[in-house]
Amino acid sequence: MKIALTFDDGPSVYTTRILNTLQQNEGRLTFFVMGSLVEENKGKIYRATQMGCEIICHAWEHNDLTKLSKRAIKKQLYNTIAAIASVTGSVTEMFRPPYGYYDEKVEKVARKLGLSMVNWSVDPKDWECHDADMIYSSIMNEVKEGDIILCHDVYDSTAKAMSRVIPDLIAQGYELVTVSELLISKYGEIEPGRMYM
Repeated sequence: MKIALTFDDGPSVYTTRILNTLQQNEGRLTFFVMGSLVEENKGKIYRATQMGCEIICHAWEHNDLTKLSKRAIKKQLYNTIAAIASVTGSVTEMFRPPYGYYDEKVEKVARKLGLSMVNWSVDPKDWECHDADMIYSSIMNEVKEGDIILCHDVYDSTAKAMSRVIPDLIAQGYELVTVSELLISKYGEIEPGRMYM
């Protein structure tokens, strides 16, 4: 039973705690990182990559891409992808738009850059509710095979919740895989310009 546990808006000091939890268990995570944070967090990104995790573009800053020009959207994505590649050595072929917001304009830019888009199917609202127990319960009560779970590695409460979520998901028979692995297992290939949830 494959699922993808994903983290937005980092890296941050809490990313290390999440990686420490993962290291004591099995599986791989996906981090949708902010381009502006890559340089100061190269060590965390490199460590995550070495652990088999996936580092994907979120955007350079946390802007609503639907409110930007095509040129500005391209810059947000291209600069972030380049920053990630400078650390990981690989070029990501997907991104998650900030807030999950996208429209036809964003889709067109994505297609032109050869990027697919990824949102989520489970949102424990850790960005709103900073209670580790509630985050844990929300994920464990909702999760099912094939889900993409949205979390944020910029909150202490999320890192705390993961110390229980990660081992308990594995104990229930879930395999923690990267978003790419999950989508390829479901669709065979990932299509540029398409939104996956």
